[in-house]
Amino acid sequence: MNIFAKKLIFSLVPLFSLLFCMTVYAQKKPERFSPKGLKASISTGTFNALSERNFNAGDGGIFSLGYGFTKRFSLWLTLFGSEHQKTSAPDLIMEFSGIEINMQQKFNTTSRLQPYGKLGAGVYGLKEKNAADTLVGAGINVGLGVDYFFAKHFAVGTEFMIKKLDYYKQERKSTDGDVYTDLTPNLNGDTTAFVLTFTVQ
Repeated sequence: MNIFAKKLIFSLVPLFSLLFCMTVYAQKKPERFSPKGLKASISTGTFNALSERNFNAGDGGIFSLGYGFTKRFSLWLTLFGSEHQKTSAPDLIMEFSGIEINMQQKFNTTSRLQPYGKLGAGVYGLKEKNAADTLVGAGINVGLGVDYFFAKHFAVGTEFMIKKLDYYKQERKSTDGDVYTDLTPNLNGDTTAFVLTFTVQ
């Protein structure tokens, strides 16, 4: 082996050693954020009915529990409720509520600003406050939002959602039990919402 080859080998050994150490460090380096595992979110905002249900936009709250099974995808279980004044009778309060299962995809998981999209399905209810009758419906929902992570596990953000739903039954509570009546035709219950969120993950 000539002198040049020996010098080349001895000069490359430290370089490869450095690259190996950097690779091992990168693999062991903890995630900047925590996209996988259990997470929770609370939200508050405005819900607005797009249909002929004749009630005004109202304030509402949302509580969600989620599980991130990859860096980008999470499954969320969401409970929400909002109150609305009836346009024809402002003294009457309408209660809109529901439970949803949503799949969320994060478009970016490495920066502090993390936009996402959601798609899911839910069951919904609409009733006059303190009344015995409830409209029961089902539908799908889509959402677009963005989280800003000010710390590894904590974020604030905004989300806009559209809920495409129909009410198909009327539930009436009585002393003899709940009675369900089919609605023919179904009643449109499409709703939008814009909320502010606080997330822990």
